[in-house]
Amino acid sequence: MATIIDVARMAGVSQGTASNVLNGKGNVSSEKIKAVEEAAKKLGYTINERAKMLRKGSGNIICVIVPSMERRHYRDFYYCLKSYAEKRGYTAELLITNDNRQTEYSMIQWAKSVMAMGVASITCLGEKEVKEAYAGFEKLCFVERKATEDLDYIGFDYESAGGQIAETVISARYHNVLVVTDSLKFSNENEFCRGLYKMLAQEKIKFFHITTDSRRVSHAIINTLVQENEYDAIITTNIRFAEKIRNVVTNFSAGNQTPIFTLSPITSLPEKDYRKYELNYGLVGKMAAEKIIGDSKENGAEKELICENDGFREWNQITLNKTPADHLRILTLDSPETMILQGLAKLYTEETGTQIQFDVFSYDDIYEQFMKAENSDYYDIFRMDVTWLPLLSERILVPLDDMTPDIDEVYKEYIPALIDKYSRVHGKAYALPITPSTQLLFYRKDLFENTVIKRLYSEKYKAELKIPKTFEEYNKIAEFFATSDRLEEHYFSNLTLGNLGVTATEFLTRLFSHKNHLYGKDGMVVINDTAGVKALEELLTAKQYTDKKVVHWWKTSAKDFADGKLVMMINFSNYASEILGAGSKVVGNIGVAMVPGKNPIYGGGTVGISKNSRRKEDAFAFIKWITTEPAASGMAALGSVSPCAKTYNKYDIIDVFPWLELSKDCFSKSHTRRIPADSDKAFDEIKFLNIVGMAVENVLMGFLPVEESLNRAQKLIDEEINK
Repeated sequence: MATIIDVARMAGVSQGTASNVLNGKGNVSSEKIKAVEEAAKKLGYTINERAKMLRKGSGNIICVIVPSMERRHYRDFYYCLKSYAEKRGYTAELLITNDNRQTEYSMIQWAKSVMAMGVASITCLGEKEVKEAYAGFEKLCFVERKATEDLDYIGFDYESAGGQIAETVISARYHNVLVVTDSLKFSNENEFCRGLYKMLAQEKIKFFHITTDSRRVSHAIINTLVQENEYDAIITTNIRFAEKIRNVVTNFSAGNQTPIFTLSPITSLPEKDYRKYELNYGLVGKMAAEKIIGDSKENGAEKELICENDGFREWNQITLNKTPADHLRILTLDSPETMILQGLAKLYTEETGTQIQFDVFSYDDIYEQFMKAENSDYYDIFRMDVTWLPLLSERILVPLDDMTPDIDEVYKEYIPALIDKYSRVHGKAYALPITPSTQLLFYRKDLFENTVIKRLYSEKYKAELKIPKTFEEYNKIAEFFATSDRLEEHYFSNLTLGNLGVTATEFLTRLFSHKNHLYGKDGMVVINDTAGVKALEELLTAKQYTDKKVVHWWKTSAKDFADGKLVMMINFSNYASEILGAGSKVVGNIGVAMVPGKNPIYGGGTVGISKNSRRKEDAFAFIKWITTEPAASGMAALGSVSPCAKTYNKYDIIDVFPWLELSKDCFSKSHTRRIPADSDKAFDEIKFLNIVGMAVENVLMGFLPVEESLNRAQKLIDEEINK
C-alpha cells in the first residue's frame, strides 16, 4: 500500500508539501499541486479519513441509525439529512440495525469510535437501554420512535393519522378490515393503532390485527389468506408492507382488488395502487440535521417536535357548483412547462370530464393573440408572462375577487412573496402564479473546487477563485476560464441574446445588480444613469468570453451548460431542468448561487380568466386546481417550478432539482418591479424591452458607443413609457 512518502518521492516534493496538497492546506504552487495529485492517482493513494479525524481529535460525522433502507420513508429521511449536512461541510454515515438490539449496540460503538459529533436514530431499544447505550453523545435526536422524555424527538401525529385513515374507511362503508403493523412496542405504531382502534370501535367496524416486520410480512399475509377470511379493506403503517401485501394478494388471490390504505412518504405524482396517507420524512431528516448541527433557531430548544401530517393529498379536490363544462380553451406561451401542463390537465379531465384545449404560441407571436382576445370569447384562460400582467390584466382578465369572496384562502398555499408579483395589480387579484421562476447563477462545482485551477487563478489575479458576488468578479472569472493558456481546456460563460426582449434581459440583469429598480425618485424609468452605463459596459465585456455563438433562448443556454461547454450560466429556474437532460455531462457537478448583486429578475408564468369567457366558474376551478397542492408539486416533480410553499419541503423534488430551494428564496429578494408598487400606471413591457433591446444591440454590434446608445433609448422611454 502506497504511503505519503511514496507520493512525495514520485512527485519530487517534500513529505510536508505532499501532506499540504492532499489535505488542502498551505500555499503550494499549481505545478506542485498537479504533480502530487497525479502521483497519488498513479499510486492509488487515499487519505485515511478515520486517522485524519483522530489526529484532529474530533469528527464532523453525523451517524444516522435506521432499521433498514428497504422502507422508502427511511431512505427519504436519510438522504435528506445527508444532503443538508453535506452542504454544510458535515458527513452523514449510514448505520443499519435491521431492528436487532445487538446490532444497534455495535453501531453505537462504531459511532463513538469515529468521534461522531451527533447521532440521529430510529431506535429499536427500550427506554433503559437507550439511556445506557447512547450515553456520552452530546447531540442526539430520535426520530419516529420515542426514546425517553428528556431526549430530543421528531415525529408526526401518528394517532391522528390512524384516526383519519379509520374515518376514510368508515365513510367508504368497509366492514371487515385487516390491520398490519410493525411491533406495538414502537411508539409510532402504538399511537397509530390507538387512533385507528378508537374510530373503528365507535362505528363497530370488525377488524383483525397482525404484527410483523418487512421480512415476514409476505408469510403473515399468506397465512391470513389461507384462513379464508374475506377482508374488504387492508390498513398498514408503511408503504413497504403495502407493496408486499399487494404482491401476495395479486398472486395468491386472483381477482382480489382489496383496497390498501397505508402510511406513506411524500410522493409528488399520483399513484393509483394504494390510498396513501402521506408523512414528510424528508422534512424530518432536514430538521434532525438542523438540530444536531445547531442551525435550528426557531425549534432548536424544543425537546419534542411534531411535524404536520400531509395526510391524503387528493388529486380530485375540484369544487364546482354545477355540471362541468365540456371544454376549456387556454392560450399559452410555448415553454418547458406547457407540455407538463398538458399532461396534468388530463387528470382534471378524468375527474370532471372537461376537455382542456391548448393553443400554444411563441414569445414573438403570442402578444398579438392577447390583443385579439380583448374583444373575443374564444379563450377561457390565459397563461402569460408575469411581466405582461400589469399591462394586460385590466384589459383582458376578470378580477378573481369577483370569482370568490375570499381570495386570501387560495393565497394561503403560495409562497408569500408571489402574491403581489404574480397576482395583484393595483390592489386587485387578476391571476394566480403557475410557473414562477427567478434568475440563478449556475456554475461548475468541479471546476471551481479544482485545487490546481484555484491555484492558477490565485497566481494570475492574486485573489481566491470563488462564486462571484459582482459582475466585475464574474467577468474576471469568465476571462480566466476562456483565455488562460495554462488550462488544459477552455470554458465559456454564456449570454442569451435572442429577440430584443431576451437581449434587454441580459442588460437588466446587470442593471439590477447596481440598483434595486428601474425608476427614480419621481417614479420615472431611468436606464442612462451611472448604473446603466456600468451595466452595459459589463455586458460588452462579458461578450468577449462567450463562445461567440448566438444563443437565442434560455433553453439553449441550459443545454450548452449540460453539454459541458460553460463554466457559468445565468438562467431562469424554470429552464434549469434542461441541464439534467439525456446525455448531460455535468450531473453531480452543478453548483447554484444567487446572481451577482443578489437582485434577480423574476419571470415565468401567471394564469388568469378571460373577462369574455362563458365558462368562468369552470375556468376558476381549473386554475385553482393546477396552481395548488397536489398538482403544483406534480408539475415541479416533472421539471417545472411550483408556487406552493409545501413543494420545497418535498425531498423527492428537491433532490432531483436542488436549485429550487434557492429559487424559492429569491422571490422575496427580487426588487425588479418595473414601476413603483403604489403607482397606478399601466407599464408597456413589450415597448420597454424593445427600446432597451435595440440599445443593447447597437452597442454589441459596434454601431453606437455605450452612453450615446443609452441616451437615445432614454429619450424614447421618456416619450413612450414615462409620458
